[in-house]
Amino acid sequence: MSEVAVRTDDFRLAYRLLNRLRVSGLQYSQIDTSHPVPIGVNYWIGSHAEVLLTDDGRGVGCDIEEIDSVIGSIINRMYVGDQVQRICFGIDPGPRPGLAWLADGRPAGSMQLESVDAVVDRITEILLDISPAESVVRIGDGVRTISSRIANVCLARGLSVQLVDEHSTSKGSRHDHISAARTISSLEGIPITQRLQVTPSKGEVREIQRRSRRISEGRLTIPANLARSVAVGRLTLTEAVNLHIGNLDR
Repeated sequence: MSEVAVRTDDFRLAYRLLNRLRVSGLQYSQIDTSHPVPIGVNYWIGSHAEVLLTDDGRGVGCDIEEIDSVIGSIINRMYVGDQVQRICFGIDPGPRPGLAWLADGRPAGSMQLESVDAVVDRITEILLDISPAESVVRIGDGVRTISSRIANVCLARGLSVQLVDEHSTSKGSRHDHISAARTISSLEGIPITQRLQVTPSKGEVREIQRRSRRISEGRLTIPANLARSVAVGRLTLTEAVNLHIGNLDR
């Protein structure tokens, strides 16, 4: 019997859900909306409107932009359970941070996020799924501007934060942020209780300027003041590039 079923008349949603479920490790099936959901299915996924039309608590509403988070939520509920006492998150900071988490000392999940701002949102979603008695967010200190930004957002959301010495966390490729995040999640760090100062280094500013040349296909380099705004989180890199283009057009 499948663990998860796709049950929707939205062809695009069904197609993308099935593609994502193929690599999820879950047993899955597709059910016609005219047929009832078998008793042995743990969860079924449809559009938000389709789920609202039923009184089946196994239904999970989803749209195309939510597919990864919905399937991740189902995996958390099924494989981690609802009796977890403590979750330890590990974050390897960078423009695309690595995130991993332990549930009562056991590996429970990992992923690489596409932006710094997405990492704390994902942590919040995982905590809502699992509702542990306590949690801690452990952040590697290798990229201090980004780690400080993440720590400050976590503190603002009432999360317990530790800063971990990253010197011994990277194994293999320096780009393997997920492996580093797994290591960070298991290490005790220094508790952080007050906002950290976010001061980008000259090297970080130059790196952001280099990335601005890449995404603008070599047409421009944003000035240092805009690069610093990106580093501290006031602007995204795309916003900074567009703002600089607008200033040049004046």
